[in-house]
Amino acid sequence: MPESIDAILQISQQDRVLSTNQKRLNTIPEKKKKLRVPVKKVEIHLDQLKEKEEEIYGKIRERETLVDVENEKIKKSDEKMLSVKNQKEYLASQKEIDIAKKTIKKVEDQILELEGEKEKLSEELASVLDEYRHEKDIMTEKEKDVLEEEKTLLETIDQCNKSKDEVISLVDPTIYSEYEVLVSRKVIPAAVAISSSNCMGCAMAIPAQLFNEIMRDSSGKCPHCGRLLFYKAPEKPKEQPKKKTKPKKTAKSKS
Repeated sequence: MPESIDAILQISQQDRVLSTNQKRLNTIPEKKKKLRVPVKKVEIHLDQLKEKEEEIYGKIRERETLVDVENEKIKKSDEKMLSVKNQKEYLASQKEIDIAKKTIKKVEDQILELEGEKEKLSEELASVLDEYRHEKDIMTEKEKDVLEEEKTLLETIDQCNKSKDEVISLVDPTIYSEYEVLVSRKVIPAAVAISSSNCMGCAMAIPAQLFNEIMRDSSGKCPHCGRLLFYKAPEKPKEQPKKKTKPKKTAKSKS
């Protein structure tokens, strides 16, 4: 096979590998994104629980402040009772103290209830945090595989491009120009070798007359997909060595 034809077929093969690997490389970002989905889901749950926890802390702080205010009222009422001048003022101060104590009791009950909610929430947070760490470990391991795949694909693509560069100067410029047009149309492989009347690119049958012309000229185009076709004579099957047959033993005659 002429050097130029052999070179374009090598380039076509490399472009086929390039196309396959580039498609796989294009899926890597989506693979990375999908790997983060389980972790992201747990992260959202974790953030919601933390937000709820902060909300409970806020409610507890509000009520603790209210208890402090009511205790201050009791203190002032106690001081006022030391200087009351009549029964009416005494009863009024006592009433203020009773109201404050009832308020404190009610608020402290609310605090206890909130503390119970906080404890349950803390347990749930610890469980979800364990789940988050577990999912993150899984993601990290899977990311290693994806990154290794990405590295391999990039190395293969780089090697294919280098292999193409090594033989591109051997290709007839006219042939290469036609080849590039096909590649730009995503016809890959754009050049194939054929040994029978079928295109090895689209698998369609080639008319007998055209196939004879391709055999005669060593090249042509597929009438169906437009690929560059190069005739390659089919390899002759290797002759199998004949097995030596052992001579049959003749029966000895009895005397």
